[in-house]
Order: sequence, then C-alpha cells, then structure tokens
Amino acid sequence: MPDHDQAPLRLGMCDAPAEPLRVVLLASATSAHTRRWAGDLAVRGHEVTVCSWHEPQAGPDGWRAASAPAGACPPLRAVHAGHWLRREVRRARPDVIHVHSLGAHGALSLLLSARPAVPLVITPWGSELRAADRHPGRALVARLALRRAARVVPTSREVAELVASRYRVLRSRITVLSWGVPDVLLDAGNNADLQLTRAKYGIPAEATVVLSVRSTSEVYRTHEILAAFARAARARPDLFLVLPVGHRPAHAAARRAQQEYLALLRTRAQDLAGRVAVIDRPLVQAEMFSLMRASDAAISVPQADQRSSSVLEAAAAGCRLLLSDIAPYRELVAEGLLADLLPDPLVTSLADALSDAGPLDASDRLSNRKLISQAERGSLKVAELERLYREVARAGPV
Repeated sequence: MPDHDQAPLRLGMCDAPAEPLRVVLLASATSAHTRRWAGDLAVRGHEVTVCSWHEPQAGPDGWRAASAPAGACPPLRAVHAGHWLRREVRRARPDVIHVHSLGAHGALSLLLSARPAVPLVITPWGSELRAADRHPGRALVARLALRRAARVVPTSREVAELVASRYRVLRSRITVLSWGVPDVLLDAGNNADLQLTRAKYGIPAEATVVLSVRSTSEVYRTHEILAAFARAARARPDLFLVLPVGHRPAHAAARRAQQEYLALLRTRAQDLAGRVAVIDRPLVQAEMFSLMRASDAAISVPQADQRSSSVLEAAAAGCRLLLSDIAPYRELVAEGLLADLLPDPLVTSLADALSDAGPLDASDRLSNRKLISQAERGSLKVAELERLYREVARAGPV
C-alpha cells in the first residue's frame, strides 16, 4: 500500500491532533492485505507491530514484524507461540489488537490471557467461516475468538449477517468496513502505455484481453475459467486469457496443493497455446493494476467471497466485470456498480459471457471509476479504521 500524506484524525477544527495509537495486528505478515493495513497505519503515525504465524517474505516498511517460533512439533510450537505472543504484546503495549482471519491467527488469539486487558478487533475472512461449516474444530475456534471481540469488522453485509446469526455476535459489535482501493491507484490518471504493458506479459497488442484477477486456485475456480475460455475461444480468435498465479501460500502443504493445481492447469492450457498467458511471479499491487488497465474484462467467480479489493480495483481500472452471482457481488451491483453476474453452472454462463465480451463503453467505465473513487477510497477506509480503533480503545475490552 502506498504512502499517503494524511494528517492524524481530528475531533474538531480546534482540537489538538489525536495521539498516535499502538496497534498489534495478529495476522499473516505474508499477506498483501496485512502489509497494506500496516503500512497505511504506520504512515499515519501509528506504532504498528505485526505478530505473524508465518515469517514475512519481505521486510516491513515503517512497521515491525515478529513471527512465531518455528522448528518444533505442532503441539510444542503452539506452547512456545503462546509465550512468544504474550511477550510481544507486553513489549508493544498496544491500545488495540486486530486479529485478521479466524484460521491460524484466530487460534493464536486464544493464546492470549483468558480475559485480555486490551480490546480485540477481529476481521473474519469468509474462507475461514466457510471452512468452519465443515470442521467442528475450526467452528469452535471461530466461536471462542468472536466471543472475545470488542468489534467484529467483516467487509460485506452477508458475512456480518452470518456472524450475527450463526455465532451470536451482537449487531452493535459488528461494523462492515471495506478495504477499498489505494488512493495512488485511483489518482494515477490514464497516462500508462497499455501496449507496453501488454508486450511485457506477451499479450497480443490487438487481442480482447480477459484477466483473472484472483489467485490461481480451486477457491477461485481457475480450472472452470479456463474451460469456459476454451469454449468461447473457438468462435472468438481475438480472445486472450491472462492467469496470474497470485498469492503463494506460506504453509508448505497449501503451497504443494497450489503447485499441483497449477501443473494440471498448464497441461490443460497446452491446447490453447498462444491464447493464454500464465504469470508465474508474484505481482505487486501497482503491477497488477497496470495489467487490469491493459485488460478489457476481469473475472472473479468464487462460490463465496467478501467485498474483494481485486474486484474494486478492476472496476477502477475500467474493466468489464464478469462476477459470480453471489451475495457480496450483488451488494456491489445494488450500490450502482456495473457488472455481469454469472449464475451456475459457471462454465456455461462464463463461456456465454466471454463469447460476447468486449470493453466497456466510455460512459460505463467512467461510472464505475466514479463510484469506486467516491465510495471505496483507501484513505477514507483507513480513517474509518482509525476511528474504530479509538472507539474500542476508549471502551476497553469486553
């Protein structure tokens, strides 16, 4: 996340600047979302420590990272992790602890004292809540962690309703907060050389470019995307598909599963040689946005999701949006976003959409960009998060 010259939040025109906050993010330091929040909070003058189960792949910028001790068997590592986490919290003396996801880091939050002296904010990830539907152990972790939260901060109203109905979290303790789009992307203008971007990734200059904006994985149904593209490409020689590999899982087993999934994808893509580009290396946010700008259509078709930053960025970039017909995306359309919602069976509906796919007209592109710029500006979202932190810090833990 880029730097923004934002003054600290003021309570009134004559008030002195609010004191900086000390924030612990209990979250994966390998996650782009974590690094973005940490960077933005640090830029605004706050003291940020990221306590992560996984060691960061790159050094932090303006914030401190600490990773759980490794090398022991899982039960012993959990014991060591508890001592490590409590020591890090004592060192950071945070005003608030923000837990990102109810997977490993939700479980880590349970290693804090039984009645934490610091208020907890939890951002549940939809993937963990869906996994909890199938695994009683995960459901128990989610339930215990959410019970301790002073505030639960999902990114979509659907997940907010799930947290309230299934996990019995008081609605007064739930705040929906989208992650938005960084200001630097919204304010970048239209000066980029789109043909240079296409050439960089081996994309034909005159092609109608379709970009999968999510990581290559079963969750984001990349094989179904490729199958739909193969159907549409028979009658559309201009179509070209771009598949970024995206996020590399930190966990070894998840990394192996991704590699196996990708190997099968490459095998199936061989019949479409010259029509598909697989981008192996991770892309930073600015690179991904440039690729969106050079594409005509963007695809995001998971079976469940929250409000995806990638979808918001693709809208700001001017792409035609081809999205699965799920509640969080219907929320966006209800708010005025122009998008094609695709029902299951996905391969059929996506192939039909790709058969007619072309760039949005100028007025529709402008409409989507204006909506994202006004409603999803990243600096405003960080200011909202900052206000929320101050509110829960004043109120104290539950």
